[in-house]
Amino acid sequence: MNLTGAIFDLDGTLTDSMYIWQKAPVDLVRRYGGDPPEDLARDLKEMGRREASEYMVARFSLPCTPEQVMDGVNDLVTDEYRNKVPMKPGADVLLERLAALGVPCGIATASEAMVRLGLWKHFLFAFSSLQYGSKSRPDVYFAAARSLGSAPEHTIVFEDALHAARTAKEAGFLVAGVYD
Repeated sequence: MNLTGAIFDLDGTLTDSMYIWQKAPVDLVRRYGGDPPEDLARDLKEMGRREASEYMVARFSLPCTPEQVMDGVNDLVTDEYRNKVPMKPGADVLLERLAALGVPCGIATASEAMVRLGLWKHFLFAFSSLQYGSKSRPDVYFAAARSLGSAPEHTIVFEDALHAARTAKEAGFLVAGVYD
């Protein structure tokens, strides 16, 4: 296999951060007086941030706008990313190995934790799903591959979300599933 690029998801793949995304929507809905189920994140997992925010406002009749929901989620998760989120075991070793092989790497989502964990040095760029939409469409992967100068069939995507891994696979990328 002639690997010429690697694209990484961040949450659950390079960082052990999925707990944040389970807790933040529930906390935010409660902040606005709603009564969410504890597994609310399950309903939101394949939605983009805007779609999830609109869903929460409508479903729980929240007295706020989707923009306020997005800002609220950002506020709730920022401290966790800056100060607490740990690296997944072996992420640094894998990135060092890819660097030694000359395989350029990019991130399909990112956070401030990358600098604190010392991982940012391994990446050429970070794209956000905010820029390209939900990972139920391959747009972010195609943009990342173009930036790496790598064709999809020679680019591996590391993902922990099944729907995102399926999207990348159906778009012609090599996929490595990360259990979380």
